[in-house]
Amino acid sequence: IPKMAEVPKVEPEKKPEAVVETKAYVFTGAGLNDPKFFVILADDARLRLKDGKWEEHLAHLQKGLLHALAATSSTDGVERHNRLWDSRAFALGMNQALFIRRVGPEILRTAAQGGEKLPALLSDLLGRADLLEKFALTLKAEDDATEALRVWARLAADDTPAQLGRYDNLQIACALVFDQPLRWSRFDGGEACSADALTRYRYFKTATEAGRLVGDVRKAPPGDLVWVVGATATEEEMNWALANPKLRSLSEWSPSYGLIRYRMDYVTQEKTKLAKPTEGTLKEIFELGGICMHQAHFAANTARAYGIPAAYVTGDGNRGGHAWFAYQRKDKEWNMNTGRYNDGYACGETTDPQTGRRIGEFEVQILGDPQRRAERFVKSQRLQLAAQIFGDGGDLEAQHECLRLAVLAANRCLEAWRAYAACLEALGPKVKTDEWKLFVLEMRRAFDEWPDMRELADDMEAKHLFPTMTQDEIFLSCKRAYDRLISEKKRRGDYDRTRYDLIQKAVERESSVLMADRAKNAEKLANMHRRALEDNADHLPTFRALLEGYYQAVKGDSRMEAAFLSEMERVYRRKLGGTAGADVFRLKALAGLLDLIQGYFEKCDDVERARRLRLESEKIQKALDKMKK
Repeated sequence: IPKMAEVPKVEPEKKPEAVVETKAYVFTGAGLNDPKFFVILADDARLRLKDGKWEEHLAHLQKGLLHALAATSSTDGVERHNRLWDSRAFALGMNQALFIRRVGPEILRTAAQGGEKLPALLSDLLGRADLLEKFALTLKAEDDATEALRVWARLAADDTPAQLGRYDNLQIACALVFDQPLRWSRFDGGEACSADALTRYRYFKTATEAGRLVGDVRKAPPGDLVWVVGATATEEEMNWALANPKLRSLSEWSPSYGLIRYRMDYVTQEKTKLAKPTEGTLKEIFELGGICMHQAHFAANTARAYGIPAAYVTGDGNRGGHAWFAYQRKDKEWNMNTGRYNDGYACGETTDPQTGRRIGEFEVQILGDPQRRAERFVKSQRLQLAAQIFGDGGDLEAQHECLRLAVLAANRCLEAWRAYAACLEALGPKVKTDEWKLFVLEMRRAFDEWPDMRELADDMEAKHLFPTMTQDEIFLSCKRAYDRLISEKKRRGDYDRTRYDLIQKAVERESSVLMADRAKNAEKLANMHRRALEDNADHLPTFRALLEGYYQAVKGDSRMEAAFLSEMERVYRRKLGGTAGADVFRLKALAGLLDLIQGYFEKCDDVERARRLRLESEKIQKALDKMKK
């Protein structure tokens, strides 16, 4: 049977896919200031609560906003979008877009199903440009936006008609702090505690209505108020603070730290007839006293009880670990030094009550920078929002220009610098070396008094400029950064503000450059580490850290190890040895350092010198033991 020829299959003709045109709102021309346009924007957004088409709404916004922003004149510099922002409709459109991007369409769809209170809150928000902006700009990556919105809805529903709109900022702060459970443990074996958003919110409303607070929780921005509502004290304790006559008489909060009697018996563990605490409440600390951690806890949380933003700060210095506190003064700048020792404690850390993350104290202090309260800061934020619109629209050049203007408008706006750096990186080869050089130079200049911020500039230099530099040029750049920090240390003035943590990082950078060819750079490595030890022997935590870096640089080379041991002992004997006049804190710190040094001698098989150091450490420990009697 002859094989039949295969009949080719005829595919059904495909119909061309319908092109869905993204409609755009028109943010130009006469309609820009038409009150009806504002109402349409709000009503359209509220429809999304029913149909969930947030992506479509965002696309409509972005297309119209992009066209309006692009039509402005670049010759106007930082003022180029001012006329647009004068329009209520444009402001609402920009902040609806910001809110949808930050919160996310999926979360908004979930929130729309959140019972009765949450949809009601969202319906109100979608017509309030100011609240959309405050929430979105205060929201952080670590926040649970879904839970924060739920919390916000419960708080808003608690207001009486007379209170509506008076406590919006407080609601946002509570929502972002209580998006996760707030729990803490009291000192001295007291019970574990927790707080809930509604009780905390009612506490501050009630105290405000009664005129009992120092800080105004109605006017303070949400970013400041998170440092109030995140108090690690119960409402009962905070009410006790409001009734305490000594606290009520304070005009500034610094003296609150000294209200707590210092108990040296806590440190030495000596026998005493003084009562020991069992609860760890603010009242008990006030009555029985304590050590630095009690003083800082008491001061920070009584400040918060009075509506004053405050932080419990800890750090390591020449006398071991220590705790002090920071608070916002009446001029809105932060006093960071109450209770701080003046010998190596310029690198404190605290816990961000909004995220639970440990942060450097500078991140708190920068909240009080006067520039953040100026009109120029608002312009910088709005230019950043415009940059996001351009970026989402694929116009990276316009995004780049907006971010350049954003750092020009407010050169101490850290968020603008970070966004600018990310934009330059996204542009890749289009960004010339000279622009990266200018970025690094201008950022270092802008944050001349904020060494932490120079770290971002250093990172950008290492990433984008080092590949174009010789090893000698890279080494000199690292050395200049170190030299500047040491120069600042020598000009410390009345208060030691030396950033030993940044000095340590500068040494690590220099060392890593030289370690690329350790054999060739052996002499430079040794000299660099010797100098660093000599320069910083007056700060025990840094000295300890530098020893580890030095050891890692010489490890495995017997000649370099021997030089390391000799230099370590020489500097210790000349600058750190001796216990005459040392207090208990210094003695403990020295004992710990001796144990560390002894360990390096053991690692390098110098048993005899390790034994001698162990005897010195034991001698110090005996002196400490005598203090217990």
